[in-house]
Amino acid sequence: MTSPPSISASAWGQSLLAMLGVHTPVAEAFESAPIADWARSGAVAITGFPDRPLLPTGFGATAARGAMLALEALVGPLGLQGALLLAERAALSQWPANAPWSLGQHCRAVKAHDGYLALSLARAEDVELIAALVSDGHASTWDSVDAWAAQRTAREVVDRCRLLGMPAAVVGEVSSRELMRIQSTESPRKRPLAGMRVLDLSSLWAGPLCGHLLGLAGARVMRMESAARPDGGREGLPPFDDLLHSDQPSVIFEPGSLDLLHALVDSSDIVITSARPRGLASLGLDPQRFLSSREHGVWVQISAYGSSGPQADWVGFGDDTAMAGGLVRWIDHVPIPVADALADPLTGIHAAAAAAAMTVRGGAHLIDIALADVAAATHADQPDNDPYLRDGQWMIETEFGARPVESPKARTAPSPARALGADTALVESWFAN
Repeated sequence: MTSPPSISASAWGQSLLAMLGVHTPVAEAFESAPIADWARSGAVAITGFPDRPLLPTGFGATAARGAMLALEALVGPLGLQGALLLAERAALSQWPANAPWSLGQHCRAVKAHDGYLALSLARAEDVELIAALVSDGHASTWDSVDAWAAQRTAREVVDRCRLLGMPAAVVGEVSSRELMRIQSTESPRKRPLAGMRVLDLSSLWAGPLCGHLLGLAGARVMRMESAARPDGGREGLPPFDDLLHSDQPSVIFEPGSLDLLHALVDSSDIVITSARPRGLASLGLDPQRFLSSREHGVWVQISAYGSSGPQADWVGFGDDTAMAGGLVRWIDHVPIPVADALADPLTGIHAAAAAAAMTVRGGAHLIDIALADVAAATHADQPDNDPYLRDGQWMIETEFGARPVESPKARTAPSPARALGADTALVESWFAN
């Protein structure tokens, strides 16, 4: 799915539905074009430097807005602007732009002998792996990585990171990929999304956002986590976790006792996962078996680089996968991340639109959607204009004239997310007889 930089949200949404095999008209979007949509999204204000905002690369804000229009064409108005979801976490965290780092300061470009790679050290285990990466038992800092990488090619560094399970990518290495891949078994009987049972086994941002949007559209979403490894989003930014999981029952499973997990998977209409294939296999879960056992059902498989082939085992997060897809700004010959973990919300919104479309079509469908692919699909050439100050306000010249650079905005969660496992006993009682 490719589009010129002049794409509008309506055109993107319409082409998305066409790709999904649904021929429903999408509403027209007011003043939609890449720069105008970026200006309105809040993402410009969090890209670049604290005293110098920059225009992100690509047309992600337009794609997000268009994917939301596609979802609303299927389920009715939700009262959301897709582009605003890109900076919603930033509005809650209040993290300032801090180039050359990502907004959360866990990811940045690393200079190798022949170019740049993106590396995230978001988890404690990633920092602990620095010693193994650089073959120095005392190494534990970014400086150690920089010194070691400078003597090697970017590909050599990334290959070693991936061997160790660290999230890394050569900047811009993913290009011309499909937005998503879908395997389908058709059924002549269509179904509405409202009332469908959604089991969200994913974590962090992309998958939970997909589930959150399906819930707003009328589906019944249940959050399920491993008791041994709960969703890291709970501890990362609790107000954001509340927003994504408000009103969702919370259920846990014990790794040594998978009966409840399997029962809920078998009784769900839509399953959302973000685990790698070997992780699913360790839980006895098989998307193909899930789909072959039913006339209707949707399995949303969210990954960093795709769920088949060697890349299925690669680890990636929203910032480094966005950089893999080319979504960086080159400043003084250094690639810097744009927006906030941009591949995450872009993927979550598109995954929700796809899940809704496949449900409405009827049949059994596997949606394989990767963060890096979605980033690459919204890539475009480097922008040639950036914001400027006018009377104390950052402005930018858009396709519709000068417009202010708007600050990130966030909705308020209607209620806190349910405590970990709060509803497990109740749900277990459903299957007791």
